Amino acid sequence: MPTDQALIDRWRDEPAPLLPLLHAFHERDGYLSDEVLRTVAGGLRIPLADLYGTVTFYHHFSREPGGRDRARVCDGPICKLRGCDALLAEIDGATPMPCAGRCDEPVPVIQGDRYLVGVPGEGLREAPTPLPPPNPGGLEECCFAHIRKPDRATLAGYRATGGYEALTRALNEQTPAEVLDVVDTSGLAGRGGAGFPTGRKWRAVAEAPGGPKTIVCNADEGEPGCFKDRVLMDYDPHAVIEGMAIAARATGATRGFIYLRYEYPHTQAILERAIEEAQEANLLGDFQVYVRRGAGAYICGEETSLLNSLEGRHPFPRNRPPYPVTHGYENTPTAVNNVETLASVPPILARGADWYRGLGEGEHAGTKIISLSGDVRWPGNYEVPIGFPLKTLLFDWAGGPEDGRTVQAVTMAGLSGGFVSDLDVTLDEPSLRAKDSFLGAGGVMVFDDSRDMVEVARQAMSFFAHESCGKCFPCRIGTQRLTERLAGEAGPSDPEAWKSEVHDIGSTMAAVSACGLGIAAPLITESLLRDFPEQVEAHLK
Repeated sequence: MPTDQALIDRWRDEPAPLLPLLHAFHERDGYLSDEVLRTVAGGLRIPLADLYGTVTFYHHFSREPGGRDRARVCDGPICKLRGCDALLAEIDGATPMPCAGRCDEPVPVIQGDRYLVGVPGEGLREAPTPLPPPNPGGLEECCFAHIRKPDRATLAGYRATGGYEALTRALNEQTPAEVLDVVDTSGLAGRGGAGFPTGRKWRAVAEAPGGPKTIVCNADEGEPGCFKDRVLMDYDPHAVIEGMAIAARATGATRGFIYLRYEYPHTQAILERAIEEAQEANLLGDFQVYVRRGAGAYICGEETSLLNSLEGRHPFPRNRPPYPVTHGYENTPTAVNNVETLASVPPILARGADWYRGLGEGEHAGTKIISLSGDVRWPGNYEVPIGFPLKTLLFDWAGGPEDGRTVQAVTMAGLSGGFVSDLDVTLDEPSLRAKDSFLGAGGVMVFDDSRDMVEVARQAMSFFAHESCGKCFPCRIGTQRLTERLAGEAGPSDPEAWKSEVHDIGSTMAAVSACGLGIAAPLITESLLRDFPEQVEAHLK
């Protein structure tokens, strides 16, 4: 068993040392004691009060002996439908955790570094990440084109289909400007939710003064209903690494981080093995890639909160400007990209910008992985053209709801896009914005006509209230007040006054919150009031 000093010496001089050092103590002792916090604070020269505030902000760092090995059961929206509360009662000492990204095969349970799934009364089992089914429409794919091939996660399996050829050409035959031009022309935009053009982001980093420049892969997939990045990292890790290395070529970056969400413990070993394979084959050159595992905080999916977490600071969102492209990790130019975005880059460079643009429907460019879950027969990850009809995905590809049931609503962008009850939309931003929603990261949860949508909304708002970082009061207070209103615990007794107050709280949050959490959360209540007035009236009575 390593001593305190051995762990400090192992990590003190590494890039972004705090999270891996805390994980090392957490794994050794099963919790983080006061003595350990004092040791870490002294070893990394962090004020003890700051360190305490940071550690206790994360969900999964236990402060009680044995806490790390206690079962944590997902109580996300889909797991609520599948009996997570009963499963919690079955497991001695179990505690709930927010959505753990296994909505395609609930209910997930994390115990130490074991990732288990099961439903009440049937026990728990270890199960690998489900592979995406063959494309039901026979459409050409970008990210999933080769993911189903055996041994795809190995270097040999990846190179068997041309893996790393795009990077080799980028390093030896193309200038950084030429790489940027291809990515720009392709129309690739961020697939993590924001939808910012990838080429523009990379160009801003390339042109920014200062350094060393950094590529950060945002793998903190914490949005309920989203689990697409997990399948890419588990079965196609080299695509993500190659995408990062191409981004480094385009921007001049020399270092990269994969910020992995805590709830994917098995994925860390897969990524680290793939990085080691690529480095041993001398494929990455001077570009160094590190994996840093988070500790459970939805807000770390926001890029500036993620950067603060990497730096060992409290993961509050930063005020912007300045933006990460000029003042990112350690205040240097940084490109933060989602897993799916980076995995799209190698095929784009290999096949060309026009090929990628042609994968979309009509004027739309490219594809999007949709994580589909809830009340459909065949949940899972589906890669669809941008602009694809939602109804085709739900009913033709995923089999629709069970016999005798109809779909009353879906959520978009995980939870952040609110409810959509008019299913005559296409999966692209203009179509969904017209319905006061957005595509975001591509999580779609389906609720049939047996579900109480006011209760679904309450659970969603309770999640946002729990995950609010607390930095700005409109979000911190607003999410709590909306949760209370939806639970019937507070608010005006007059229905019209209640609706007016809920609308006013949401409008204030959307107007002045510091980050996307507070801006998006009111879409839940606004869409509930708009699409389900009868259920709201019944609730108020």
